Amino acid sequence: MRIVSSGRLRRIATAAALAVAAACATAANAADPPPTPDYDVDACCRLCPRAGDAASYSSSKYLEDFSVLFEGRDGWLFRSKMDLTTTFDITDDSLGELRRLVTALRRRNTELVIVFQPPRGLMDPQRIAANWRAQYDFDAARRQYAAALQKLRSTGAIVPPLDRLADPDKNYDYFFRRDHHWSPDGAEHTAKLVAEAVRALPQFAGVPQKTFSTHTSGILAKPGTLQKVAAQICGGGYSMQYVPAYVTDAGGGALLGDEAAPQIALVGTSNSDAKGGYNFAGFLQQYLGTDVLDVAISGGSFEGSLLHYLPSAEFQKNPPKILIWEMPYQNYPGSDKNPHKIFRQAVPLVNDGCHGRGAVLSKTMALHAGSNEVLFNGGGRVLPLTAREYQFDIQYDDRTVKDMSTVIWYVDGRRETLKLHFNQYVDNGGRFVAELRDDDPEHGAETMLGLTVEMDQEPAKPVNITAQLCARSDASPTAVALSAIP
Repeated sequence: MRIVSSGRLRRIATAAALAVAAACATAANAADPPPTPDYDVDACCRLCPRAGDAASYSSSKYLEDFSVLFEGRDGWLFRSKMDLTTTFDITDDSLGELRRLVTALRRRNTELVIVFQPPRGLMDPQRIAANWRAQYDFDAARRQYAAALQKLRSTGAIVPPLDRLADPDKNYDYFFRRDHHWSPDGAEHTAKLVAEAVRALPQFAGVPQKTFSTHTSGILAKPGTLQKVAAQICGGGYSMQYVPAYVTDAGGGALLGDEAAPQIALVGTSNSDAKGGYNFAGFLQQYLGTDVLDVAISGGSFEGSLLHYLPSAEFQKNPPKILIWEMPYQNYPGSDKNPHKIFRQAVPLVNDGCHGRGAVLSKTMALHAGSNEVLFNGGGRVLPLTAREYQFDIQYDDRTVKDMSTVIWYVDGRRETLKLHFNQYVDNGGRFVAELRDDDPEHGAETMLGLTVEMDQEPAKPVNITAQLCARSDASPTAVALSAIP
């Protein structure tokens, strides 16, 4: 056995300890994280210079509606033309057409209430950046908006005074930061004013009452149409905006049975559609204390849900005492649109077109490529079918058809090309109803000779239609009597 001195043992132990310490130090250094890198941080979600160039929005009608985007306070986006307008395009022609609808509905004992949604800049001016706020005449916008509401009232429609909500010092946001829809807060404050106006109507006196309560149901995430366009033009993106979501439930206290059909109906856009999550119909129920039939359609634009609802069994069998029509101000058919084209469809649908009425002319046929003569005022006699007293009703056997091109011919050689279109979200059931042209005395006095349906190409499968011409509900007894002539 080899004997080792104590001194050498100490030296061996010291060397071993140093080796272990060195190994531990090496291991510790290997476990240390690398140095934190330095980053250059730029502000998120800023508009690029292209967003301020009107040419960036010229590629489509959709983009043109957003021209031009600019940044507001607290992450808001605005459209310089649409959101900061101080003028409202309401023509005498449009008022005359709207008056006809008000009159037709009253004949069915239905009162029309119009919710004319204001622009974003008017309702949330505190969110406009200082440089743009200096260019925006808020007082002029509020005066002109109030004047527009008064013009609409001249038709006989009930128009709640939403200009009272235009307050820079209010403690809520009427619209979303980067979206064109109203927020749930905006929907609720609007519903309060609408309910106040509706409750004052004599027609409301007999409406069954019950209790409704509204409570939060979660979170509503809103990406925003304005920020989507900003991302399309500039790239990048914005974060979601989150707000409380609400739902309104019925309690008890109905004076009549729950089986009764609602006596108040709501038509309109995605602002009113329950799918949007803004709970406008729910808030109306809460502040009115009664059921509201919500038939608004997202993507239906100005007239879509109205034209869908009027011929429906819900309206025809149980016309509501009060019809609330929500419409964003920019959707109203001013000088850039033909209001007669819209209302010449809506007015006859109040009485379900030619359904249940005697037809003066009628025909069922299969369509082919080219011109299809579906109605003809001839065959040995020409009836006095003056345009101001008649309407047509055309039903396709394919109920998915949403477009129809017609030519209406008159005895004096004139003709009118009329193209009718329904949005993809509006179910028209393959049916097209419209009055003959009568937007001025000269056209109204013309005698209709015939109507053709135009087809660009041969249909992929057989398509049959049934066409009828009948007297309007406001026609003279002489015009109505023609339907009895064999």
